[in-house]
Amino acid sequence: MTRAVLFDLDDTLFDHRQCARTALADLHQAYELFRMQPFDDFERTHAALLEELHVRVLAGAFGLDEARRERFRRLFEASGVVRGTDAVALAASRYREGYQRARGPVPGAAALLGLVKARARVAIVSNNLLDEQREKLKHCGLDQWVDALVVSEEAGVSKPDPRIFAIALERLGCSAHEAVMVGDSWAADVAGARAAGLRAIWFNPLRHPRPGPLSGVAELHTLDPPDEALAAIFSGAGTPPGQ
Repeated sequence: MTRAVLFDLDDTLFDHRQCARTALADLHQAYELFRMQPFDDFERTHAALLEELHVRVLAGAFGLDEARRERFRRLFEASGVVRGTDAVALAASRYREGYQRARGPVPGAAALLGLVKARARVAIVSNNLLDEQREKLKHCGLDQWVDALVVSEEAGVSKPDPRIFAIALERLGCSAHEAVMVGDSWAADVAGARAAGLRAIWFNPLRHPRPGPLSGVAELHTLDPPDEALAAIFSGAGTPPGQ
């Protein structure tokens, strides 16, 4: 019996990708030097910088605002222009404001959480900062269905380390064989959960090729409507590999 369901947050329940894309589209139009490159290339450069600097934020080397300014300083440099501190701060602030305005859940996430909470305990397990993730959950109205929020900043370990999953299970009062992890990152969420003894479900809305050979991992391409996700969570069903 599945008594606990662990979810990743960003790009599993919270639509980070759409928020970032919306904010970046605004900047792409606002700056001529950004418009000179295709938006997809601009977006890929930004995503790579975000991922690189996010690791340093989690390690305590950068504050969140400082890392954002550094990201945009490098984004200007990647576009062939050096900008001063004020210009970089302005672009970073504009991005943040656009991101905040665009915040929202992944389609179907709220309905799915409500249905899951009626049958099991729910935890969020996220590699991020506590206040940032708390705010996202509250803004999207998802916090009402969450029994435990476990983030790497507070836990002191990050996915895929099995210890962060163990912390979540301890807070929910459940064991690994009673739990399932749902997330979009194969390395962090799927492989990490399996190493911790949990069943795992890969949320793959972009239909990327399966990067690993793990068997028994269900695959979801959407949370809306919630029927397929519920079946995968509570009965082990799901889209077979390669479908």
